Order: sequence, then C-alpha cells, then structure tokens
Amino acid sequence: MQIYKRVSYLQVAEGWQTYVYPVKGGFIRYKLLTSPEALADAIAQCQKSGWIVNNATNLVRQLNAKT
Repeated sequence: MQIYKRVSYLQVAEGWQTYVYPVKGGFIRYKLLTSPEALADAIAQCQKSGWIVNNATNLVRQLNAKT
C-alpha cells in the first residue's frame, strides 16, 4: 500500500497538471485540471484531508530559465 500526503500543481498551456508524492519518494503525474474552479476545489479537498499543497509553477519556470 502506498501512502500519499503531498500534492503539487504546475500551470501548463492546457490548465494545471497535478502530481502526487508517495511517502517512499518519487512522484506520480496525477490529473490535468482544465479550469480554475477545478483547481480551487482540488486544493480545498487536499488541504481539508491534511495534505501539503504546493504551487510548483514559479520553481519550474526558474529551473527552465537556467537550462
């Protein structure tokens, strides 16, 4: 059984791509959210369940700018 307690999202051209992180390490691409309402709902549900939610958009942009 895998346990997940962290999710991040990244703004892409089609919407927001979400990723979940198993406790044992790594990440799994999870779901593409296509509307701001869907993103807000997903964030609220994750936070209500005690998950850590992280917007990774700025970090990825900074990393891409350096490559």
